Amino acid sequence: MDLNPSKDRLGPPDVKPVERDGVRYAQASDGRDHGAANADGVLVATDAKSGKKLWTLAVYSNPIDPKLELDMQWRFFTSMAFDTDGRLRITNEDGKTFLVDVTTKTVAPAP
Repeated sequence: MDLNPSKDRLGPPDVKPVERDGVRYAQASDGRDHGAANADGVLVATDAKSGKKLWTLAVYSNPIDPKLELDMQWRFFTSMAFDTDGRLRITNEDGKTFLVDVTTKTVAPAP
């Protein structure tokens, strides 16, 4: 799917995947391809060696107004890194930060 259908949107930010304990974590280019309701805000975990998808997680929801241009409403990750507690810290284009516990696959907003 073309994630850059609008001449106004430059496309999602280039956020490099991160690896830990043999698992590669990356932003889905289109979460809908992984069963999510939205294109944005989806984390994909894959085996770093085989590339086999292990799981996906909707990190945040982003309500879409059908009356507005779809791609201009998407909010993708702008950064992703593990913190000292082993949680994956993800910040999106709105400046909101989320903490993902990759063991329990749970998300909490960062304080």
